[in-house]
Amino acid sequence: MSARIAVLLLQMGGPRSLGEVEEYIRVLFSDADLVRLPAPVSWFRAPLARLVAKRRAPAVRRQYQHIGGASPNNRITEEQADALQRALHARGFDQVLCFAAMTYTPPSAGDALRSARAAGCTQFLAVSLFPHYCSASTGASISDLHRGCEANELAFEDLWLLDRWSDDCAYLDAMAQRCRTTLAEAATAHPDPPHLVISAHGIPESYVQRGDPYLDEIRACVENLIKRLRPAPAYSLCFQSRATPVKWVQPATDATLQRLGAEGVRNVVVLPISFVNDHIETLYEIDMLLSDVARACGVDCYRRVPSFNADADLIGILAGLVAGSPLFHGVSGSAPPNHE
Repeated sequence: MSARIAVLLLQMGGPRSLGEVEEYIRVLFSDADLVRLPAPVSWFRAPLARLVAKRRAPAVRRQYQHIGGASPNNRITEEQADALQRALHARGFDQVLCFAAMTYTPPSAGDALRSARAAGCTQFLAVSLFPHYCSASTGASISDLHRGCEANELAFEDLWLLDRWSDDCAYLDAMAQRCRTTLAEAATAHPDPPHLVISAHGIPESYVQRGDPYLDEIRACVENLIKRLRPAPAYSLCFQSRATPVKWVQPATDATLQRLGAEGVRNVVVLPISFVNDHIETLYEIDMLLSDVARACGVDCYRRVPSFNADADLIGILAGLVAGSPLFHGVSGSAPPNHE
């Protein structure tokens, strides 16, 4: 391989300190991909974002205090980029450099592209760290990538983009293995069989009505996952992290836990299927808030399937996806991706 290739890992980012929380919320709610307003009132997005950030910041700061005073998302993504680069070099792709690119915190996609070009990269592959495509997450990252290309005088069409991979067999196999391990631990710890609660990040119903593929991709991913768990556990699919007052897809994760408790379920394993990295939705919402909901409803045994973070199984998955990209076809050591 002669030309240097940059691989950008696209992720949301998160506040690196309690002092960054309010600004992080403001930037989030300023994003037109995340907060959709009718055209006649789109001018109100910026003042609305400032108002929401000011009002929500005190409560959100307290949540971050519970998980160490910052989001680990930036650090984990940087660790993933470093580990992926090492894994690709081990496969013979020694001209590849990997960079973290955050949608809402530095380094942005523009920062990553600037660093890549300074390092001599002339070809670029962007990989979303959201396995399922959603306009509010993947779409927002791609919008940031567009801005980054413009700032660096690059044509977006010249980049390669991997915007979803929830049907990748290696990913599904690794997630199934993590589920099997945690389900076995729960079965050992409690006399009742564990119930698998598959918790996806929720989205407003209006997204689905406008054709967003996220819900269909989540359901297909769950179906492919359950096929790998034999004997299949009892399971429920539900949705967490509602952030706005409009109607979101149902059922909610807290309502699902309350229903299971009322039905006499006492042993629960939660799989956060939308996330590969730990952040506030796993470390606070699932591990603390929803754990309290479950225990208040009579659940005695409550466990979460660990997130991938920068573990070797995810790095292997990402290395396989990158090596299978059309950008790498014909390069020694590459292999086609394996999809369901």
